[in-house]
Amino acid sequence: MDTRELEALIAVSDAQSFHGAATRLGLTQPAVTRRIQRLEERIGASLFDRSTKPLHPTPAGHRALSEARDLLRRLDGFSDSISGKTTRHGPFRLGLSHGAAPLMAASELRELHQTFPDMSLTIKSGWSSELLPLLRRGEIDAMLSLDGPNGIVGGVQSRDLPASLLPETLLDDHIVAIGPTSARDHPSTIAELAKHPMILMPEGCAFRALGNAWARKNGVEFKSVLEVSALELQIEMVAAGAGYGIMARRFCMHSPARDRIRILDIPGMNWGMAITLIRRASSGDLNVIIDKVGEIVIQAGAISNIDDAQRLSAS
Repeated sequence: MDTRELEALIAVSDAQSFHGAATRLGLTQPAVTRRIQRLEERIGASLFDRSTKPLHPTPAGHRALSEARDLLRRLDGFSDSISGKTTRHGPFRLGLSHGAAPLMAASELRELHQTFPDMSLTIKSGWSSELLPLLRRGEIDAMLSLDGPNGIVGGVQSRDLPASLLPETLLDDHIVAIGPTSARDHPSTIAELAKHPMILMPEGCAFRALGNAWARKNGVEFKSVLEVSALELQIEMVAAGAGYGIMARRFCMHSPARDRIRILDIPGMNWGMAITLIRRASSGDLNVIIDKVGEIVIQAGAISNIDDAQRLSAS
């Protein structure tokens, strides 16, 4: 196997065109095309759908990309171990779900980079359901996810996770109803809550889906809903007294607005969640970096453990 062909495969995928890949590699476009063609002949399958623009990998191309990234990374690790290099360098791509973002904020990312100064760090943010396919395809190396109840990991049932992905639970969490501390009387039931304006994420958000399901089960619905597109904005608007919301408890504890919001004690509105770190089984030399991510997240979560959350509930 010619590693130059694997490098061309990755470059074409990243650039979404042969021309862009040629620019990145410092080659002519025909040279890149020949490398991809040789690789396709060796594999016996087309790696890119040439009928679309921009170019997208075929299913075989996605599998080949995942293996190519892993293989080139392992080759780098092999060279380092033979030459006696002990520092970790090169790219590390971390997927960060919106619900877990406060646990890997600027100070935590700085600590990670200081521990591995030769590492090139890339953060890809999104919902867990968006990040998991990227991890499966090898486009990110690990992901930090806020996972839901009933065995949901990375947006899918844990039993449906492929053996190539390894989830590790780092911290527990809960989805709760929140309100502004400025309010004199807070709702104590779902029926009372439904009478108030709600600040919620758009349809498709797991937090909103849990709240809607509980409301329907109790014969009510949220009629006055103001949609926002960011969790931190949701908390800020609740803190400002614009309405009530449904939020991850740890997200509340790490928010700059934490002193202006209160976790409500509404029967049935406390759903168990988990902060999960998911890696590829073939992570190899990246495992030491991924382990450090887990360590940093657990340390960051110390300020939002249950004792602190109880104080927020009672404020």
